[in-house]
Amino acid sequence: MASKKRLQYLTPDCPMTLRDGIAELRGAEGADGDAAAKVAPELVHDLDVHDAIHVLFVCPTSVAGEVIAHVWTAFGTSAKLADLHRVNAHQDHRKVLAQIGHRKLVKTWFRSLPQIVGTFRRARRMSRRWPVEQMDVFLDHSLADIRREFGIQIPEPPASMAGSGGAALRFARA
Repeated sequence: MASKKRLQYLTPDCPMTLRDGIAELRGAEGADGDAAAKVAPELVHDLDVHDAIHVLFVCPTSVAGEVIAHVWTAFGTSAKLADLHRVNAHQDHRKVLAQIGHRKLVKTWFRSLPQIVGTFRRARRMSRRWPVEQMDVFLDHSLADIRREFGIQIPEPPASMAGSGGAALRFARA
């Protein structure tokens, strides 16, 4: 089996821009970047922000990585809980959750408790929350600069995390 190339955005001091990091994530996941063609139009911006969170906070796109991305969203960004609830209540998101299965989701949350606690602690140590409503302002800034500016401390990802598939709304894109 051929080894996967390690994605550049996974490096804590990555010099690539947020825009390029999102493109790299989407390329590794087989997403063509045209979310509007495959996701409900009202979710396109939310999906863009979600992908930016995966890149900035180095969250894999496995189901466990989605759990961690949600923790970062709630505690490391300025996202409003009402926005999270709105996305979670959307039919596209509910279909994906049904495909994954509630039992698997619950087991994943429990298995992820140590990572959840670590993520919560890292989010609390940030200098300030990343402003999701200003995402466009940061698209052409380097990931290293954004992470430094907001005090984002990420654990060193495993070498095998080259793109792990399974991102929740990404299923809706396929």
